[in-house]
Order: sequence, then structure tokens, then C-alpha cells
Amino acid sequence: MATRITAGTLTVTITESLTMTHATTADNRDHSQTITKTFAGIDNLEKRVLNLPNTNQVQIAELGGTAAADLGTYKRSTVAYIRITNLDDTNGVAVILEDDGADTAALLVDADSTLMLTDTQVEAKTGGEVWAAWSDIDKIFLKAASANTQVEVVIATTE
Repeated sequence: MATRITAGTLTVTITESLTMTHATTADNRDHSQTITKTFAGIDNLEKRVLNLPNTNQVQIAELGGTAAADLGTYKRSTVAYIRITNLDDTNGVAVILEDDGADTAALLVDADSTLMLTDTQVEAKTGGEVWAAWSDIDKIFLKAASANTQVEVVIATTE
């Protein structure tokens, strides 16, 4: 089968803009910056908006060592970029990164905020433990923190 789509380069740009004013204009401070990262060879992009219920966590991705078999399943070594944007203007969303063998980490993404991942590893510890080796993320779940919430998920891979 001949393909009609050629892999491209994903460019992600983050711009921070902050000017702090001072009583003396000459002492104003600009703390703005732009950071750009590119991901070459992207030939698969999944983008979707989900309505998360305020009841259960929802699995949005499964990362494995072999080729993707189903929607929402990705070959771990090909995942280049994951973006989870909370579209709600009030409520947070928990992003849960799970390693089937040991580690689970959860991060709260505030309203109108975004979490970006550019790697597929996680490490977690509880009080007193030493940091161990990084573990592969096997599954990613989302859970609305306090009310039904909409999120946008983007996953870009090189295969």
C-alpha cells in the first residue's frame, strides 16, 4: 500500500511574557522568553477532546513495547510528545501516570492549564525511600478533580 502522507516536524513554542514595573521606569524588568522544541519524523498525531465524568478515571493511552494494535495504544519508543490541556475554566484534572510494575504518579492540572510530556518514564517514592531507576509509563489515566470537565489530548508519535 502506497502512503500519501509524509512524516513532518512538530514544532512546539512556549512564550512567557512578564514585565515587572518599578516606580522608576528605567528599573522596569522584562522576564519574557520563548522556548521552542521540535520533534522530527512525526507521522501519527491523535488529537481529541474528551468529556470527563466526575466519577471514574478514564484511560486515555496505553504504551507498550510493540506496535500499536488499537486506538489509544502506542508503541512506547515512538511517543515523542503528549499534551493534556484542561479546557475547564474552574475545575482541575488529575493526570495519572502508571507503571504496571511499581510506580504511579498523579499530577493535578489546574483549570485552563496544560501538561506536556516529552518522555515516557516515571519514578515515584514514598517517605524515606531512595530514588530508584526510572520505569516505563504503561498507562495514562485522567480523572476530573471535582466536576465534569473537558480536556484536549494530543499524542504525537514517529510511527
